Amino acid sequence: MEHGLIKTKEIGNYRIKIYYDMNAICPCTDWDMVASFLWEYGRIVRLSDECHWKEVFGKHGDSCHSLIDALRQLISDHVEWKDLLNYFKKGKLDGYRMRYDRSANMWHLEWQDNSRYAKHKGYQEIFSVSPSDIYTYDCTDEFVESLEHNELVQILSDLGEDIFVKEWSTTGYSQGDYVEGVAFCTKERYAKMVSTDTTDWKNKIGALIDGGAECIGMWMWGDVKGFVLEKKVKYTKKYYDIERKDEEDFDWEKVDSCWGYFMETEELINEIISEHGLKEVA
Repeated sequence: MEHGLIKTKEIGNYRIKIYYDMNAICPCTDWDMVASFLWEYGRIVRLSDECHWKEVFGKHGDSCHSLIDALRQLISDHVEWKDLLNYFKKGKLDGYRMRYDRSANMWHLEWQDNSRYAKHKGYQEIFSVSPSDIYTYDCTDEFVESLEHNELVQILSDLGEDIFVKEWSTTGYSQGDYVEGVAFCTKERYAKMVSTDTTDWKNKIGALIDGGAECIGMWMWGDVKGFVLEKKVKYTKKYYDIERKDEEDFDWEKVDSCWGYFMETEELINEIISEHGLKEVA
């Protein structure tokens, strides 16, 4: 079998050959996607070079950050400090509380550790701040520094009025071929990439993110495809030897090819048949 060949199908005098596209470019670097996608590179705790890290850290930054670093930065950029403070005061994040110590005149951010392996069960202090400072300075970085991935996503989902965040994942074919990531879209980006009608935009963007994640997964696991369309060219073999009869034969001549298809094999074959008007010979 030819290298990278997936399937061959003959339609009348034409032959379609579907291949894996070995040189496919990541959609994040090649397309104008409706959302920004983030994921880490393999087992290394840093963002992939191909993901949209520039949308978080700027074009002069780099990808040497973790996914959690990116979520913290998104909170800093899209969540108001006063809203975050009230969120903790109201106990909206499970396992965390704000406690005011009147004797010391200090606010304490605490986390409840009741895990099996905890040395000291109960609430443990994460950060303390005076009342004057908590209402004067932005303490977002200190409040989110110790939070886990799912907790950061929860805060962005609950408090980010101009941003939508969704977790996504993709699975390959070998053991360990699994990637988890986060996609986000701002209201401004939605208006630019999708529609200026931003009514209920957060409920509309989710399906578009799913489609983008599916394409990224196809690129990651080598499922992007291309095709070569060939036409049967008939000819007659004539021999100088008078004792040999002429023979009818044919060759396949390439008439079209294209690469970079993010779709299943049968779907691509049907598209080629439709686009070229191919029909079975009666």
